[in-house]
Amino acid sequence: MRRTSLARRNLAHQPARTLVSVTGIGFAILLMYMQLGFLGSVGDTATNVYRRLRGDVLVRSPEYLHVYDPRSIDDGVLDRLTAMPEVLQAFPLDVGVTRWQNPTSGQFRGVAVMGIDVDRNPLGLPELDVQRHLLRRPDHVLIDRTTRADFGPLDGDRFGVADMARTTDVMGREVRIAGTFEMGTGLAANGAILISREGFQRIVPREPDEVSLVVVQFRPGISPAQGAASVRERLQADSGPLTHAAVLTMDEAIAAEKRRWYTETPIGMIFALGVALAVIVGGVICYMVLAADVISHLPEYATLKAIGYTDRFLATTLLAQACYLATLALPPATLAALGLYAITSRLAGIEIRMTWEWLVLVTVLAFAMCSLAGWVALRKLAKAEPASLF
Repeated sequence: MRRTSLARRNLAHQPARTLVSVTGIGFAILLMYMQLGFLGSVGDTATNVYRRLRGDVLVRSPEYLHVYDPRSIDDGVLDRLTAMPEVLQAFPLDVGVTRWQNPTSGQFRGVAVMGIDVDRNPLGLPELDVQRHLLRRPDHVLIDRTTRADFGPLDGDRFGVADMARTTDVMGREVRIAGTFEMGTGLAANGAILISREGFQRIVPREPDEVSLVVVQFRPGISPAQGAASVRERLQADSGPLTHAAVLTMDEAIAAEKRRWYTETPIGMIFALGVALAVIVGGVICYMVLAADVISHLPEYATLKAIGYTDRFLATTLLAQACYLATLALPPATLAALGLYAITSRLAGIEIRMTWEWLVLVTVLAFAMCSLAGWVALRKLAKAEPASLF
């Protein structure tokens, strides 16, 4: 005969209590999604620039901190690398943070600035390819459309066609908005502009023979690992300041950037701890639900023992009930997370996206959380003894 599922019956017996339980566990799952979403956005925004570079290898300073504070290396690296037979192109890229004046309110904001060689564009942005001629004048800039509204777009929301030809002050120099592009801003700055290398020198003063980053693109048939080894050998063979440079494949650079923001900055640690806290909160809620259910059904559990059901059967029933709670809570929590991701992305100006990695991780954590709570609640079943019926 088909055995009745006690776990499902227990949940269906008091639907109001079950709904409250699912809501509490779903809230904990939603917290996990939000903390992981915030953590993921940290890594995404930190690698916005790297993921759009047209290259296989990155050459940077050994004192590099992060993409918007890369320090600098000797500009002579460019000529040495361009002369290598394996190299198709070597692109210079200057990166820094400077001060932007809101053209409407006059307030100043920190803005990320990238200086490119107009004839050797390192960024894979199609709209930049058709607009880069506008940057031949050192006072012309392109501004990212995802730049926050407090930087002064004319419509009060986003920079666009209406802002063309407007002028403002950047680090004491007048610049003119010549166009827009879209790449996404980051946590280091809420706005970003593109300018020529000559223009970069005007608003981020430094030695003229320095460059922030060098992006190296190899000829077909040469893997990034092989090319990186060749570049290291070439730079180490040179004497003087050219030897002071770090060489990474693009995948290594992206992984290192994410690792730094995840593990070496307070913001990454806060979100990681937030995930752990959400798991603890959800586990406590699930334990309280299951423990209360066991206590309220002690006579029934004792009766089952009296008629021959084993402790293993009762434990399996309780753990199945925990898994059912996780299964019921996951879908609404996931839908709520998608909605909050969209709202937060719009309000914060930073993309927060759902990934398969987060989906699988939260599912595993939810079932682990509820299962662990079930195991802890098993201690309450020890009180379900047949003798307690008399």
